[in-house]
Amino acid sequence: MIVLNYHELVEASPSNAWCLTHETFEAHLALCGEALVSPRSFLEHCSDPTSHGTGAVLLTFDDGFLSDYTHVYARYMTAGRIPGFMSFIPVDFVGSPGRMSWEMIEELAKGGVAIGSHGMAHVDLTTVSDAELERELGVSKSMLEDRLGRQVALFAFPYGRFSRRVWEAALRAGYTHLFTIQLGYHRGFESFLYSRLCMTNNMDAEYMRRHLRDPDAMRGVSWKISTKLGLYRQLMRLRYH
Repeated sequence: MIVLNYHELVEASPSNAWCLTHETFEAHLALCGEALVSPRSFLEHCSDPTSHGTGAVLLTFDDGFLSDYTHVYARYMTAGRIPGFMSFIPVDFVGSPGRMSWEMIEELAKGGVAIGSHGMAHVDLTTVSDAELERELGVSKSMLEDRLGRQVALFAFPYGRFSRRVWEAALRAGYTHLFTIQLGYHRGFESFLYSRLCMTNNMDAEYMRRHLRDPDAMRGVSWKISTKLGLYRQLMRLRYH
């Protein structure tokens, strides 16, 4: 499986590298086609990454931007053009300019969107104290669960940054699936870690076509050698200790 990570979608003139136009997103979806899977299907089968075939694609969105609701949900999901997506919410940003309101997030959840936490204030969790880490993980989870009336077991690391201390705290907080953007493939070196391709506005249709054809093509020599030798997990655990 391949997990794609988007942020804000706009009509034109993206304001930063992670902001994509509607046109680019439409081109990506056209290439994904029938390979798109719902979050529910992904979560049911993610323990076996080959269950959907190597070409299966999951859509995820970070930061709670308004376009999750006005564009992805309203234009694509309610019309049946995509089977669903995951939306990761930084709780402190809810209701601020350009971000979704609680009412919108609640509607997404009722409509089948998988809501996950993105912490409270979108901070690099590897740099905060233990007390702040517990707050970022635990309070955001509790607030989302109180508003949605259901368990929130998905967490995406802000900026994709994590360490063993961070992931162990996330597991203690009750999250079961942790998403990053650093590892380049949907399954990380631990069973609870899932990597995503972070889409930037220079990743056009041709880039997406190449990635869908071979997700490992752009991975480095060190990954290929360590994987072949069966050392990848050990080396990653040392790197993120």
